[in-house]
Amino acid sequence: MASDICAHPPAHRAFPGEYFLSPPSRLCYLIVMGPDHSSGRNDRLRGILLLVAAVSLFGVVDGLSKMLVDTQSLGQIIFARYALALPVLLLVTKPAEWSGLYRTRNIGWQILRGLTPLIVGGVMVVAVEYLPLADATVILFAGPFIVVALSGYLLGERVKFSSWIAVGIGFLAVLIVARPGFTDLSRYAVFPLIGAVFYAVLQLLTRYLAEAGEQPQTTLAWTLTVGLVAATPLAIMNWSPLTPWAWLLSIALGVCFGMAQLMLVRAYLHTPANVLAPFSYAQIVAATIFGMIAFAAVPDGWTMLGIALIIGAGVYVVHNASAAEARIRRVEIKEP
Repeated sequence: MASDICAHPPAHRAFPGEYFLSPPSRLCYLIVMGPDHSSGRNDRLRGILLLVAAVSLFGVVDGLSKMLVDTQSLGQIIFARYALALPVLLLVTKPAEWSGLYRTRNIGWQILRGLTPLIVGGVMVVAVEYLPLADATVILFAGPFIVVALSGYLLGERVKFSSWIAVGIGFLAVLIVARPGFTDLSRYAVFPLIGAVFYAVLQLLTRYLAEAGEQPQTTLAWTLTVGLVAATPLAIMNWSPLTPWAWLLSIALGVCFGMAQLMLVRAYLHTPANVLAPFSYAQIVAATIFGMIAFAAVPDGWTMLGIALIIGAGVYVVHNASAAEARIRRVEIKEP
């Protein structure tokens, strides 16, 4: 997992040009890269805060996409996500390290991984055009349960019976929110469900690349570059004129997407994945709040029940996994 290769993150050292950055740029750099020194407890807290900020920004990204979808093409919206995200990555990376960002022994797998978030983003743009933001986000979070369901077959891992119960509860939550056949909008639930499948593939590929020794920054650089290259022709073929308001939203979309990706990488450098996993559900909360503020979309009782079930099931899976790892460590310590 990503945390396995980042258990001991390097201390932050200022690069020569850092102090010549504009105040907003330097603030962006320091937020993402962190200060020079921090204790173990503060380091873990920093990772949690970065993760919550990252997934909350992903919720905002989907919300901004929903605001743009009536006037801009799908290609333009996806392009806006990547066009500014890559410069943000370069902004917070030391110039001396730019040449090594793309150094990899797994080009094929990096390209494949780079295509999966592009597909997730595309189907989510379509999903939020027709579905409330909170509903689409909850259905997307079926992805982690698909990972659990497939991990035994694809990764050879033993899936406990309790985990299968959590998977069942997670899919029940998705059914409650989607309510197939009960509403006119239920047919559009297929889009976030497709997104959930590719979200699961994304997690599996991320885990594979991490275990293969790929650095998170390298994986991120490939992901953003592949996404930009793939989205550019789609945007050009279906370009619609942008109003000043649409330009502002598009810029905000790209900055939020780039910052979210960077904060996500840094979060896993500071804190183990099993500690961070439960906090990823903050994205559902962020999407719900954004939808209520921007679109006056107050979730109904069924959606709130689905949110509670999927968060509860996810936390339960992570708790079981953490408890199992702790038992294994205790056994290893006792052995002579």
